[in-house]
Amino acid sequence: MSQDLAPERQPNVAISILNWNGWRDTIECLESVRQLQYTNYLTIVVENGSWDDSAERITAWARERLGPGHVLAEYSRQTALQGGEASTEKALDAVPSTSRLVLIRNEENLGFTGGNNVGIQYALSRRGNADFVLLLNNDAVLMPTCLTELVAVGRRADAGVVGAIMMDRATGKLWFAGIDEKHPTPRLLVPALFPRSREMPRVAADFFPSPWVWGGTMLIGAETLVAVHRAKGRFLDPALFIYGDEAEFCRAARAEGFKIVVARKAVTYHKGGSSGGGRLNPLAYYYFYRNRILLARRFVPAYWKPLFHFGNSLFCLLRVCEKLVHKRFRHARAILCGLYDGYGGNMGKWRYHDAEGKKVHGHSSEASPRAGLARAD
Repeated sequence: MSQDLAPERQPNVAISILNWNGWRDTIECLESVRQLQYTNYLTIVVENGSWDDSAERITAWARERLGPGHVLAEYSRQTALQGGEASTEKALDAVPSTSRLVLIRNEENLGFTGGNNVGIQYALSRRGNADFVLLLNNDAVLMPTCLTELVAVGRRADAGVVGAIMMDRATGKLWFAGIDEKHPTPRLLVPALFPRSREMPRVAADFFPSPWVWGGTMLIGAETLVAVHRAKGRFLDPALFIYGDEAEFCRAARAEGFKIVVARKAVTYHKGGSSGGGRLNPLAYYYFYRNRILLARRFVPAYWKPLFHFGNSLFCLLRVCEKLVHKRFRHARAILCGLYDGYGGNMGKWRYHDAEGKKVHGHSSEASPRAGLARAD
């Protein structure tokens, strides 16, 4: 087990945490990171163009909590993409993991995909570049052994991507434990017909295969990231902005010959989008329905496509009618925009994203890590 290794022999893990107007959640997440039993990690917070005072709140927390002799590195996006500054990087490597933090300030909201791409590029370019990158939602709380288990499984299974078990923080119930390999593509695109398992797979090993893993706690090997970038020209797909990005990345990783597994003992508790406006967030509906169409074009076999597109269009229109009946006009518009942009091939950030985000969250700084969104399925 990796917890038995001396710190200098542990693989170097970069933890990328995305913040978008959600400093309260981010600080709670950072506190859980400080409790990790794993000792060789670098925490990176990517401040993703927030309109509130998130950056100031996070830096104030760091100065108070990281302790004497801590190193807080603040980089622009451009500096981060170049691997940081040499003298600062040297200082970061000289202090314990719990006494160092990197804050990268993006000038604009690049979404979950674009924001984490900056964190990944920095992690792979810096002095002492990472062996693994952990993508971590900022409204997730890690159990102290979580990273230890993820790294141990990654090495033991020789896996390119390792996912965690995700529990709902409000109820304590299991939310994600992998995907049934029998129906991976339909599960992503038509979740109502292929619901995810609410039970832990009954296997003896401490890991099991899954076509993809939950992107909110996803450990990725550096070799996997490099291979996907070489094949695709990017890490996560900026066209998606958010939602479906983990499935698309895992598919690309499998195409390059890497295994995808879930670690049974790596546990994360997640708010499930409660801080992002919940199921009443129009942003969630837009990206969910749009990206389902974009991914169907890539993933769905030709013989499935006519059925999918007919059923999907009908389902979306029924949801629009439902929202109109309940006088949720913004939600109905979001679904229609997702349908229109999905079939029109419009990618990236929704043109109404900022306007809707401010209506949902105002300036309360309670936005969710994944661009202020909650699952809409």
